[in-house]
Amino acid sequence: MTGATDPVITVFGADWCEDTRRARRHLRRLGVAYSYRNVDEDLDALERAKALNAGKRRTPIIDLGRGSKPLVEPDNRALTGALIELSVLTPDEAHDLMEAQNVGDLERLARMAAGLALLAYANSLPRGTRWPAALAGTVTALSGIVGWCPVYQYAGVTSLGGPGDRPDESERRDWLAVQDGGRRPAAASLPENGA
Repeated sequence: MTGATDPVITVFGADWCEDTRRARRHLRRLGVAYSYRNVDEDLDALERAKALNAGKRRTPIIDLGRGSKPLVEPDNRALTGALIELSVLTPDEAHDLMEAQNVGDLERLARMAAGLALLAYANSLPRGTRWPAALAGTVTALSGIVGWCPVYQYAGVTSLGGPGDRPDESERRDWLAVQDGGRRPAAASLPENGA
């Protein structure tokens, strides 16, 4: 990463807010350090968040520091673009980090469980079918552990952002979506307050 090691980014949000959880998870996936202030538990955080958004309470509000405008309820693309614009990440780093995972969190758990179950079941199969079943179980479990599926990569799809990621935070109804097709994320302009 090209940014400083100390977190200068502050996420003002609420634990119940789906957009706050999504933004925090996106920052973690990108490996960007940030501090989190819960506006429901910290009156000073609430006042600071409202001050950043012309007196309006919205979550999340992300203060990127460095004299930049705060992001109000940004989607992942806007947040990534702002991080690139501030040189926290390069476009190549952001692309590589986003490509490193194409399996959502819920699906990862299902893959790990299915892979382990198949590994356990493989021992009870006839001799000639044990190793293919064990191999399939291992590949399935590993794809859940690392969050990357070679079949999804080949097909150019992802379950990130859908109900296969986190159902209560999904950005779409379809389980799979077409990935960007290898496009590098461009630096996006920061949205205005209240956007």
